[in-house]
Amino acid sequence: MSTLSPIDRYHSEPLDVHRWSDHPEIKDLTDTLYDELGLVDLESKSNNKKGAHPRVMLRVLLLDLYVRWLKDPNLATGFQKSVAAYKPNSRYSKLHIGRKIIKVEQALEDHGYLDVLTYYHSNSGAGRSFTTRIRPSQKLQEHYAKLTVSLFDIDLNYLWECIILREKFIDENDKISTTYDIEYDDTELTNRLRSQVEAYNRLLRRTFIDIPSFRTSSFTRRITKGPRTGQTSTISIGPDNKYVRRVFSGGVQSDWKLNGRFYGGWWQQIDKYYRSQIYINDEPTYEYDLKALHPTLLSNRAGVELPEDPYALKDHIITHVDRKTQRSYMKLLVLMAINAKSPKMAYAAFRDSMRGDPVAVSLTDTVLEELLTAFFLEHPHMEKYLCKGLGLELMGIDGQIANMVIDHFTQQSVPVLCIHDSFIINYRLGDELQHVVREATYQLTGYRIKQDIKNKRHTANLQVTGNIAGYQEPVSVDLNTPIRIHPTQEYQTRRDKFYKWVSLSEF
Repeated sequence: MSTLSPIDRYHSEPLDVHRWSDHPEIKDLTDTLYDELGLVDLESKSNNKKGAHPRVMLRVLLLDLYVRWLKDPNLATGFQKSVAAYKPNSRYSKLHIGRKIIKVEQALEDHGYLDVLTYYHSNSGAGRSFTTRIRPSQKLQEHYAKLTVSLFDIDLNYLWECIILREKFIDENDKISTTYDIEYDDTELTNRLRSQVEAYNRLLRRTFIDIPSFRTSSFTRRITKGPRTGQTSTISIGPDNKYVRRVFSGGVQSDWKLNGRFYGGWWQQIDKYYRSQIYINDEPTYEYDLKALHPTLLSNRAGVELPEDPYALKDHIITHVDRKTQRSYMKLLVLMAINAKSPKMAYAAFRDSMRGDPVAVSLTDTVLEELLTAFFLEHPHMEKYLCKGLGLELMGIDGQIANMVIDHFTQQSVPVLCIHDSFIINYRLGDELQHVVREATYQLTGYRIKQDIKNKRHTANLQVTGNIAGYQEPVSVDLNTPIRIHPTQEYQTRRDKFYKWVSLSEF
């Protein structure tokens, strides 16, 4: 076994209790350790058995650790040791994982199967707290090294609820927010939404989505926004990171019109440079986005059409940055103002999102107010919509658009990837995608919103003629073709393994 780096609190992912496999090797390992750890003592002695059997909990924990070990041996698991974190009767834990998993994990610790970095709690409340981090020790790695089980042999999202209802609580100072998943009763609406997302996930599972230039099925990127700015994150582009859920933010009122965006899928976790290199089923793709969707939706309410680029101001407000940078700041500030309930919250959110940019972080409320005022001077009709907390309502609209687009193509067994207000599809189907997005947007809003294609591509000009009206004489037509990527040998190996697995699977 190779020597691992010390556990890094930030290089971790939370425990996922939705791993499952009936592979004989996994069952044998679970049985062996179950006896060695003496977990029979955790079995309920009463007839009123609540939660999963300890053997199930051990298998889930071993699988979750194994999946991360396969991806990146240095990647740790964030493990909650608070009993309140485990709700066996929740719809979000359909394996019924209860508090006994804490004792199962402790038994693995006590027998030397885990390396551990204990939790950290900020007593002052000013800093961030961290759950315990665990990782397979040398002893457990030796067991894992003997397994032939691959990610394809593991159901990585077993019984995972794909329709999520959330509530966000904010303290009286509007400084700390906490988000909770809310229990809800199923209705005809939630059942229909779930069946659509489940069908989409089944399609994604049998779809090969990868980047041909990558030698590995994961890569490390530097975080440039948010509270983790400056740290690194490892993103898997393998089959373990394709599951998609719809998240609604209607809270205890069960308002299913708020948010409803599609979340999950590694394509949402990478920047546009890498997204442009995505292949679907070994073919190039194009990404189309709805231009300035949320500002356009709000402007349309006022009956005013925004200019081609609403963020490019006539005046140079921030004198110590160039106009291109000012435009990027303006764009982010407007998006923050759409979501925020007050200007001060918008300014704070702007700086928080730009922690990797020292200049942006240094901009005071006064400067940002001048920037926002300049936007209102050029687009006065927008002032009544910004800083009114309309973000979730607008997300609800783009979530519905995405649902209509995804459902249309899923019914044809055509995979399309969603990044909220943009879509990635096989380059041959770009025209159909644009048509479906255009019609879905019009149906929901009464407006047709401009679309952009983000990919660089080869363009050739052809003279087309024929016996169709308008083409009797040669007509100049631009023909676009994708920039193809030379595949690495590792990509080809991943592709061949995937297609072999699909051929042996029953869908």
